[in-house]
Amino acid sequence: MKLSNYSQLAAVTIYNWNTSSEVTNSEIINMLERLGLQNDPLSEGVIFRHLLATYSANDADSPRIPLFVKEPLLERHWRDLKELDPELFAAAKAYYIYARAVNNFEGSDTRVIYSIPELRRLKLETLETGSPEATAIASMWLAMELTLANPIQAINEIEYSLPYLPLYTTDKNLQNILSDVIAHDWLRGAYSELFIPSRAFFHSKQIIEKESQNKNSMVRTWAYFSAIDALLIQNRYDDALALSDDAIEHISEVESVHEKLLTLVQRLRIIVFSKGDGYGESANLLIEQIRQLDTTKVKIKTQELTSYAEALYAAITHDKTSFDSYVKRYKEIVISTIPGSGFKEKIKLRLELELSRLYDANGDYQQSYAHTKAYNQLLVEKNTEQFKFSSSSFNDGIAKDIELARYRQKELSMLRDEKDGLSSDKEAMKTTIIALTVTIIIILAFWLWLTKRQGDLIIEKDSLTGALTRRAMINSLKNSLKNEKRSCVALLDIDNFKKINDKYGHITGDEVLTVFTQIIKNRIRKSDKLCRYGNEEFLICFSDSDRRSAERILNELNMALSGQKFWRAADEKFSVSFSYGLINVNGETNFDNIIKACNELLNKAKREGNAGAAPLPL
Repeated sequence: MKLSNYSQLAAVTIYNWNTSSEVTNSEIINMLERLGLQNDPLSEGVIFRHLLATYSANDADSPRIPLFVKEPLLERHWRDLKELDPELFAAAKAYYIYARAVNNFEGSDTRVIYSIPELRRLKLETLETGSPEATAIASMWLAMELTLANPIQAINEIEYSLPYLPLYTTDKNLQNILSDVIAHDWLRGAYSELFIPSRAFFHSKQIIEKESQNKNSMVRTWAYFSAIDALLIQNRYDDALALSDDAIEHISEVESVHEKLLTLVQRLRIIVFSKGDGYGESANLLIEQIRQLDTTKVKIKTQELTSYAEALYAAITHDKTSFDSYVKRYKEIVISTIPGSGFKEKIKLRLELELSRLYDANGDYQQSYAHTKAYNQLLVEKNTEQFKFSSSSFNDGIAKDIELARYRQKELSMLRDEKDGLSSDKEAMKTTIIALTVTIIIILAFWLWLTKRQGDLIIEKDSLTGALTRRAMINSLKNSLKNEKRSCVALLDIDNFKKINDKYGHITGDEVLTVFTQIIKNRIRKSDKLCRYGNEEFLICFSDSDRRSAERILNELNMALSGQKFWRAADEKFSVSFSYGLINVNGETNFDNIIKACNELLNKAKREGNAGAAPLPL
């Protein structure tokens, strides 16, 4: 029961905090106090405190949710929730990943560089729970972020998750924020933009059927509108008219003026675009019904629809003055909604598309063509923008799978050829058997060599960071130090590393080590060598280099490391620095002497406070 209450609290807060809605901030605060979330010491309490605090963390000009986070959110807390309720775990962690990304990147779409890999890891984690519902929830959150990076992949994720998504309901909880109806609506919109109206129609119909029991649902009314729109694009006017009959029957039990207007305007569009027998008379009856609706107390959306309907009617009555006036009014209303909307591109697209339709109905084909061109240009720009964050890094493993498939295909082809040879030429049987045996021996020998090589690589490389191990570094330096007269060796130690582990957890500590390793690898040359010498100690050998050049590189590394302030497993920003001891080797070949000299300089740097320029805020 407590988990259910927390889930509903989170959904209510996400939908209503700092917004003009039926639930006020005061009511949400009362819910928080009644549930006792602030003082819940269990894992679910820690998770939901962090989740809700993160939601309003960047609200500078409006009230923040009055929750205080005293302890870090650790992996063990997520494990506990996953065991208690896999579906809620998927929804909570997915939203937490999303909210942190939005905060850390200050609302920028570049958040997907962080959020997409994290949500993909979450999806794999939910697969291990054996709950298809949990996986579907994680997949839908991933799809939402993919719409900014790769809309085609987003469609695949939504179709993948659709059979197991929670049902749409007006009683919101964290699990059903992204429900089956929302999935169908996303797919409807995606297929419309890809100009696949048959699929857009299918998903609109799915919403209509799923909402058949919800007679007052705006969701269903809008689904009728979009389904008819898809039919109009296909010139299926008879089907559109039949579906419009169902839509009008639906709004007969609806009190919303907006829904009635939406349905009647769509009916008018069918009549005008189809231009069937007696369409002028039918249009006249409809415009009278539209004019009789009392739209004085409703939103600006009804003004937009009314202006559109009047412009459409003026087009078929050849009233140029009225047509120009209402088209101008329609454009002004739509354009006025753009600045405050989070869907600016979609509004601009819809405006150009509807203007092209209005001018076409008016017989002004030149203007219609101009707006069609503008619509197509906006669509190109929108799709280009959507794909700008698409990265091959989102497809890790494909190259390996392709290479493995090719290897297997070659092996199968070889065996198939040998089999064909046996059946077609009995005289060559012995030769074929020998060749096949040799082939198997070669493959086996290659496999054993590959296995040994992989084992050697594992021994030589640190399992966490990928840097050389101490043993591999010693073996490598024995030869290189004898042959190189000019080289430098530096021993690096990450400052305050124990405090990082204690405060943020070992997962964050591991992340610091791996990020630090990657920063070094990206800066040093291929001829240089990097070793993880101890827990937070690293050793770099700069081949054919003097002390001044090596010191310059080390300072650059320290600046790059201190610039990294976002850590996936931590709940706050912090920077990291390192100290180092650097010596010229000058022909010295005794490894112990080199390490001893580096270590003395490193300890001196620590004592004198000569670590990185960006101190850790601990």
